[in-house]
Amino acid sequence: MKSVLCQCAWASSRSKKNYLREWFFRLSRRRGMKKATIALARKMVVIIYNMLTKGECYDEKSFTTAQAKHEDVRKKRLIMEAKRLGLEIVVPPEAA
Repeated sequence: MKSVLCQCAWASSRSKKNYLREWFFRLSRRRGMKKATIALARKMVVIIYNMLTKGECYDEKSFTTAQAKHEDVRKKRLIMEAKRLGLEIVVPPEAA
């Protein structure tokens, strides 16, 4: 089963413009291609499990909303860290 999932992960990483491909290449820069392939296979298993248990179809849009939420949390965390280090942060009105 692992080899089939790894082949699916590899094929997904070679598809055009989707969330899983972008996630794969972000991870592969830090961890390497082989570990990123295994991680993508695991991520796909989690997606499949959730699809089966919740009875929902795969929706690429849910990843974009989750990614936007993650970016907001990251911005807040960086601002808090900068304040903790004694830096003054001026956030533009459109970025707040």
